[in-house]
Amino acid sequence: MLYTTGNLFALRCTQVSADMKFFQEITEGGHYPNHVYLLSDNKEYMHGYVKAGSRLLEMMKSKYRFGTTKRKFQEVPNTFGFVEQPAVALADTEDRWTVTGSRGEKYTVERVGTKLTCTCSGFKFRSKCKHTEIK
Repeated sequence: MLYTTGNLFALRCTQVSADMKFFQEITEGGHYPNHVYLLSDNKEYMHGYVKAGSRLLEMMKSKYRFGTTKRKFQEVPNTFGFVEQPAVALADTEDRWTVTGSRGEKYTVERVGTKLTCTCSGFKFRSKCKHTEIK
């Protein structure tokens, strides 16, 4: 493991989950370096990046909210040799359980301390959802 400045750590090999994609920045004007970014598929969060001219993926310690306003990107194939991590179903426990959404999607609700979290998009944007309501 190679440490760099800030909150980044660099790995020569890492796992990429199915909800992440590589995007090449194609913004013109020189305000942003045209790196390749490992982003969530909706481009909301950056998980890591490959500097222009490099093949080393630098991963964030935790996902980082990524600003895309006035920037252009195109999806690029994973030519960096990183392995896609298969989705692993976690077993339900007293503090974590699976719920089914109104359209049949499966979400995970988890108790963290005294609070509940959910993997659905409603919770991601509003920090609350019907899956975490105690009835």
